[in-house]
Amino acid sequence: MYPQNIPEEELKAKVASDFFSPNPQNSTIKLDKDSKALLSTLDSTQILGRIDFCISFSAKNLFQNINFLWAEAKSGNKNDIYESFVQLILTIGKERTFEAELPPLFLGAFDCEKIAFIPYHNIMDIFSQNDFNWNVPPSNHQSKEFKQLYTTSKELLESQKLQFHFKRDCKALQAFIKSNFSLDNEQIHKIQITKNNFTIIYQKWLLSVKDSISIDWNLAKNAGILDADFYLADLLSSENQSLIDKLFVVLKNTHYEFNKTTTLIGTEQKDTATFKDNQKAHIAFWNLYERPPKQEYWDYIIDRRDLLVPSDIRERKGAFFTPQIWVQKAHNYLTKALGEDWQNDYVVWDCAAGTGNLFVNLAESRNFYASTLDIADIKIMQELSSNSHLPLLQNHIFQFDFLNDNFFDEPCAKHRNKLDSTCKDCKESKLPKTLQEILNDAKKREKLIIFINPHLCRSGKYQANCRHRCE
Repeated sequence: MYPQNIPEEELKAKVASDFFSPNPQNSTIKLDKDSKALLSTLDSTQILGRIDFCISFSAKNLFQNINFLWAEAKSGNKNDIYESFVQLILTIGKERTFEAELPPLFLGAFDCEKIAFIPYHNIMDIFSQNDFNWNVPPSNHQSKEFKQLYTTSKELLESQKLQFHFKRDCKALQAFIKSNFSLDNEQIHKIQITKNNFTIIYQKWLLSVKDSISIDWNLAKNAGILDADFYLADLLSSENQSLIDKLFVVLKNTHYEFNKTTTLIGTEQKDTATFKDNQKAHIAFWNLYERPPKQEYWDYIIDRRDLLVPSDIRERKGAFFTPQIWVQKAHNYLTKALGEDWQNDYVVWDCAAGTGNLFVNLAESRNFYASTLDIADIKIMQELSSNSHLPLLQNHIFQFDFLNDNFFDEPCAKHRNKLDSTCKDCKESKLPKTLQEILNDAKKREKLIIFINPHLCRSGKYQANCRHRCE
């Protein structure tokens, strides 16, 4: 169909024009009226992130493209079609494209001779695999992950793929596109909400749904209720009755209800909030997203309500995320400065640990301590530690205000050097006793590393007496 020496970029352009355009440049391909009408609604996007080829539908009244095809393109005709699919799956898994974009109806792979499709819903569970390293280069066909995925996926790919020869099967391919690449296709899939993308989707919810809710937002804020609580109600309360007590607001099908025994104005009945537009924006939004999320994400999303708090409030708390690329760079600097055995030789304390990112990929849990201001972060680190995802002992994870809390136990005059936990005049430090001993011993302190991603305020530089809590 196409020359074997055609460059990949030119091949993608020709396939888009010949099979996904109402006016194909190739005169040997003729379309009927219905096919032209259908294809006129499709957008051909050559690249979506690191995905080679995307066919989607977009309209001004939609805030999210509807994707029909994500595909891997290869020049020539000697390519293993299964390898192309595995490379595409690894690319999608690495980029987590399905969390930010509406997943497609089909995955595809093509070269200058043929094109094949696999229904996306048949492979979507692959992206939920535990203990799978999605960070391997998708182009490395010799990696353990590539071979593992190739082995486990070949049978599925072989049984589900729909393969067409561009020239020999031209009519059949056109009929396939006409039947499936349509908004009438009931198999169009919603975006799955996970702990990785629920904050991104919240930002879209703010733009699409918030203004349609009939409520005085200033009055709600004064009562300690934020727009994020309505988003969480949408996510979690509609079908998950077990979570009701953990929410400030619940969704009752056509309206919201404040999960309180008294109203915002002090009466003894629950306040409600309806929709200004007869719920049109709300329904349209949730037609594109899958809710509620899987049960494994419920507690995490509720516990991380703080991630949905406005940025100015988060800045005052010093709640910021440390990217893994920074973490690895910090580990490299420590190794260079202190030697390969620094994890064994030194005690490490991150006193603004957040959820413990600085400890990822380290090993010596007995030497590590992590503290932070927020109880929610403490719970997350404890859970990660119990699942062996963080090298931290449970009693080395603690809530602590580095700027204001006491570093050492302070026995009262009566008990002198021996703290009595039952005495109201004794002040017990939140620091573990073992860490206090290190801080009290000059020799041991020489082996203590304060390992921290310092948070600066809006001024962009450290100020010791800053009212915005520089750390």
